Amino acid sequence: KDYQNLRVLIKVKGKCTTDHISMAGPWLKFRGHLENISNNLLIGATNIDNGEMNKVKNHESGEEGSVPAVARQYRDKGIGWVV
Repeated sequence: KDYQNLRVLIKVKGKCTTDHISMAGPWLKFRGHLENISNNLLIGATNIDNGEMNKVKNHESGEEGSVPAVARQYRDKGIGWVV
């Protein structure tokens, strides 16, 4: 089945490796804690729309926020999203 009516959370500019998707380092201590790991979601990826890392537009509210925060806002409103 095709996915329909999804928001684009972030369109990544340039190279996007696993380190951009979920950076290592201090986050490793949260293994198994999905909510904490989710705080790390795509914070190292550069947004093609504004050239900044970890800053995306919430297309429902018009406000900008971090990637994890906007993803949670969409989730809380039942809005599906893609990268």
